[in-house]
Amino acid sequence: MAARVCLVTGSSSGIGAAVVRHFAANGYAVVVHYHSGEDRAARLADELHRQHGAEVLAVGADLAEAGAPGLLVGQAHRHFGRLDVVVSNSGVTSIVPDAQGRPRRYRFPDTPPDHLEAELERVLDLNLLGGYRLAQAALSCMIEQAQQERSAGEEAGHRSILFVTSISDTAPDSTRIPYGVSKAALSHVVLGAALEGGPYNVTVNALRPGIVDTPMTSRPSGVVDPDSGRELTVAETYALMADGGSQPIRRIGRPEDMAQAAYAFARLSFMTGQLIAVDGGFTLASGFENRELFLREGLRRRTSQKD
Repeated sequence: MAARVCLVTGSSSGIGAAVVRHFAANGYAVVVHYHSGEDRAARLADELHRQHGAEVLAVGADLAEAGAPGLLVGQAHRHFGRLDVVVSNSGVTSIVPDAQGRPRRYRFPDTPPDHLEAELERVLDLNLLGGYRLAQAALSCMIEQAQQERSAGEEAGHRSILFVTSISDTAPDSTRIPYGVSKAALSHVVLGAALEGGPYNVTVNALRPGIVDTPMTSRPSGVVDPDSGRELTVAETYALMADGGSQPIRRIGRPEDMAQAAYAFARLSFMTGQLIAVDGGFTLASGFENRELFLREGLRRRTSQKD
């Protein structure tokens, strides 16, 4: 039987890749899941094996399809003979392109019905239903392992399910409400799964990142830099806000920050049903409500530094 096993969905890049690297570096066998990034997943699997001697399984699956999460969990368990940690990280934004392929953003009261339907379908199919089904399959698998251990006269080992959600569950942005809705709904999934898993020593929690510098936040933000006239990325916009005082830690997150938190949360055997922000204090400082103020201050500070 393998070492402890961790499955991370959406782990060919971004936060997921950082999480799977951290677990592999700490002696876990890992499952690298991808949807469209097969080449990235293969390179990452080779890297983890070479650098850490980790046993790695790379699996492709579209988790928006109803049966895919269960098949993924089953494949991981059959390959390694056990499953100890599942990190539900796969997700998409609610931005849907128009007929010309350009991303369209509408504020909450102005979204056309057909565009809203497309946004909701995009985020609910993967972010909510994909995560929900993954948790169902993972919890069923982990409960079965616990029952087998108890039948053998052993204590059920600690296992963990961790959702990577978002502070958008409670910090709304008017142009991406559907995304926040999908993440907020996952909070209820966490609570329900935690109640079911607790008697079998399975903990279930949510890691709620703030803005993290990943491929997802490299998209245009809709905010134009007044100096250059260039549209800033999401990461650049929130980095300016952080420098302007939107949060106590004056930078945006890095994938490695989330990986460290995921590893720590997954190993806490007496914490379950918790929804914890890892955001540099952004929600503490009411960053969303005052984001324009902090952005202006960040721009002002940048200009003064140039002078």
